[in-house]
Amino acid sequence: MDFNLTREQEMLRDMVREFAQRELAPKALALDAKGEFIHDIIKKTAELGLVGIITSKEFGGTGMGHLARMLMIEELSRIYASLGFFFQTGQIGMYAIENFGTPEQKQKYLPALCKADKIISTALTEAGGGSDPSAIQTTAELKGDEYIINGRKVMISEAPVCDLAIIVAKTGDKFSAFIVEKGTPGFTTSGKENYVGLRSLPVGDLVFTNCKVPKANLLGQEGKGLAVAIGGISAVGRTGVAGVALGTAEGAYAAAVKYAKERKLYGKPIAELQAIQYMLVDCNMEIETARWLCYKAAVLLDQGKSPRDAGDDITRCKLYSCDIASKVALRAIQIMGGYGTIPQYEITRRLNDSIELFTAAGTQEIMKNTLARSIIA
Repeated sequence: MDFNLTREQEMLRDMVREFAQRELAPKALALDAKGEFIHDIIKKTAELGLVGIITSKEFGGTGMGHLARMLMIEELSRIYASLGFFFQTGQIGMYAIENFGTPEQKQKYLPALCKADKIISTALTEAGGGSDPSAIQTTAELKGDEYIINGRKVMISEAPVCDLAIIVAKTGDKFSAFIVEKGTPGFTTSGKENYVGLRSLPVGDLVFTNCKVPKANLLGQEGKGLAVAIGGISAVGRTGVAGVALGTAEGAYAAAVKYAKERKLYGKPIAELQAIQYMLVDCNMEIETARWLCYKAAVLLDQGKSPRDAGDDITRCKLYSCDIASKVALRAIQIMGGYGTIPQYEITRRLNDSIELFTAAGTQEIMKNTLARSIIA
């Protein structure tokens, strides 16, 4: 498979890299310590066309595709994974609306989302469900022209700041997806989790108490809600997590290489020590392997493969990239010694970010279960 980038993709990569160095590198440590939503920076990325990178031009996006999105997330996450992860979560909902929404829903929501004038959250997880979406207990009962929704979604990215949310609820014995707007009576957000990593991405709960949602806000067909959510989580969520992991690993590796070349021991750089070289070689090989897996999954989606048909490749890129992100960060700490654990060197931040990726868009164990079923089918 040919991963030669087009001139447009190369220009995008270089532009995002320059943006990350200018806007994120000088303040990443402070942003992480503050732990607040970085809407002002996200608005700047929207002005560059990054928020709508996989959304069609007719709805305000740039339509550059999944490989372009992977490059963007990779470059942002090299410097600050919290921003890279925003594009993992926010674009799930945008993908779902464009692929399953009515013409009216697309025109109503996508242009504002592409400009980051509105923030979207996608909510599947519940306290008793987790990796089992069929255990969803939130209900939606049709009464006249409205659905009455009751339930609670937990550990939802952007929940505290979202202007609208895509949720999945039980309709009878099946599941349906809905668009719920902020300000709808009975719809509230609750709490803000204090996670160790991805600190600038607020996570909380969505609560529905006799929440009345117009029938026009049904997303896709009634009873097909899991297909709406899981399609977006696979194509956009898992590839996005993989891109964040890849960029996080690259950032830690670059810091370790720089330190190894500059730090001297016994009169020569520690980069000349064989033990250090072996750790750097392991990092280098793992990152290159992860990049191949990530780019391949993105290219397959750009070629028109459905999330199901590209499922094994998507699963592999998420599983492997998340594994190596933490390994590379830990090796960077070993190489840098005591300096590696000082916050100012930003390796512990990257390690904390990598830990958060293990459960995002499906746990590592769920990824292995998915691949195992494919292997023995």
